[in-house]
Amino acid sequence: MMSLPVPIHNDSDLRYLRRSFVRHLAADGRSAATRAAYSAAIAQLETFLTNQRLPTTVMALRPDHLEAFFVSLYERQLRPATILARHHALSRFFGWLTDEGELTSSPMANLRPPSTHPSRAVVLTTAQIEAVLAACAGPAFEDVRDAAMIRLFVDTGTRLTEMAGLQLDEVDLEFKAVYVASTGHAPRAVPFDTVTARALERYLALRAGHDHGHLPTLWLGRRGRLTARGVDEAVRHRGQLAGLPNLHPGQFRHTFVQQYLADGGDGRDLMRLVGWKSRQLLGRYGTDALAERPRAEWLRLGDRL
Repeated sequence: MMSLPVPIHNDSDLRYLRRSFVRHLAADGRSAATRAAYSAAIAQLETFLTNQRLPTTVMALRPDHLEAFFVSLYERQLRPATILARHHALSRFFGWLTDEGELTSSPMANLRPPSTHPSRAVVLTTAQIEAVLAACAGPAFEDVRDAAMIRLFVDTGTRLTEMAGLQLDEVDLEFKAVYVASTGHAPRAVPFDTVTARALERYLALRAGHDHGHLPTLWLGRRGRLTARGVDEAVRHRGQLAGLPNLHPGQFRHTFVQQYLADGGDGRDLMRLVGWKSRQLLGRYGTDALAERPRAEWLRLGDRL
């Protein structure tokens, strides 16, 4: 009878297993460039998990942890081919761990590889945003929470992972700002308006009586901290209720950027607000808004005649 593979090591931390995997690739004759690329993908995942306070031991990793990682790559506007390469590397890594007996199944098994054809950013209209907020009307904890969360998305244009990672002490109701930290960026203050402040106050009042109200994270669900996947599901649920079945958190960011530029906002200020380091992202996000401004001005002038 054939014996089962023996686990590689009692320590199942990503950092240790990454080194073992790279040695395996070398023994398998893979090039130095391939080994470096695969190692970088695993290291990037480890950094993301650490920053999001998620487990870095492979036995504790779940598919939603990997899904949140890939969402973060999309939100950083990496090239689709780059994201596909990360997906391939991690699929190979977790497949190897499964073959070696370290895992019984790969958390990547049901995660489809990303398309290499980027879709155009969808911007929400005022009427659509109002419909989503109307879908949050109600006294239940989830209604109040989602109303505050969506208003904060609309006002700040924060990334999904940033929203999910907010801590209680990063919300300043007096100065109407949240202090957002994301991977590779210094914390930044992003303002919100009075209506959003009131929505947050209402949520915090209910949150104080929640079973998990002692936790430091801002957003709570029935089981405790609301993860990036939980935030995403909440937004999509409200979209379904509002008649927007394809709504996702990234659309609030696209809408914030386009509206900011359409209103004549300065590109450098925008970069600080949304946490961009490269001006290239202004072109990726803002082309439509910049093209729309002359048309809107022409229509405005036409209305005078």
